[in-house]
Amino acid sequence: MKLLINEWRKYLFNVRSVIIIPLILLIILIIYFSTIGFIFSKTTHSLSVADCNKAFFYGISICYYFINFIAIIYASNILSSEISKGTIKFILTRPYQRYKILLAKIGAITILMPVMLIIFVIITLLLQLLTLHHLPELSIIIKYTKICSLYILGITVFFTAFALMLSSLTSSPAFVTGCCIVYYFFAAGLWALINLIYLDLPTDGWLYKLCPLNINSYLFDLMKDAIENPIHNEFYIALLADIVYGCIFFLIAVLIFRRRDISLAN
Repeated sequence: MKLLINEWRKYLFNVRSVIIIPLILLIILIIYFSTIGFIFSKTTHSLSVADCNKAFFYGISICYYFINFIAIIYASNILSSEISKGTIKFILTRPYQRYKILLAKIGAITILMPVMLIIFVIITLLLQLLTLHHLPELSIIIKYTKICSLYILGITVFFTAFALMLSSLTSSPAFVTGCCIVYYFFAAGLWALINLIYLDLPTDGWLYKLCPLNINSYLFDLMKDAIENPIHNEFYIALLADIVYGCIFFLIAVLIFRRRDISLAN
């Protein structure tokens, strides 16, 4: 618990985490809702409930895209930067087992990202009220927030564990960040190409859908479908698979990190 609190302090006392990042998203949301408000002010028909729900949906979409990227950046630097700077050696001098150090890091980001989403949802609702003077339905707010929170939870666990695994192998934050970004944007396309050339698996089969290279893209598609329709069991299955892969990456990171000689880190 003390390690987890220490990790949280790093974010709470970090100017970038507390001020700069929320400010950037706030500016983006202000521009979005101001534009939407201006467009609707020039139309002749009144704002309907469906319009309010759609405006909120696009606002929260901006939030989870932004949080996905921030989660990857945080995860990529949470261990690799400490190893490259040598500050991890001071943590290792304390009576903590190495797996607990990694567990505290993944726990801090995993808790931080959904909390950040909820804060941004509140900001989104306030901006929508100020610009459109209408709020979406309460059921829509709860549904969208729940689905996006679960999606961000799965993505955060997956990429934090993946970044920890890479960080246990290398001391380069840039390399870890680059690998995570490439994985996030191009893994599904690579898997489709591999399947097309070598495997020829049915794209509607579980083996294709739940492959580690495709699971995040599949979960994203299920999230978009769940926004418009009731949540199916496939969404929870994909979410569980995403977390299981994260646990596997975490175990690999622990095995490598326990054997690594950190005394050589600069």
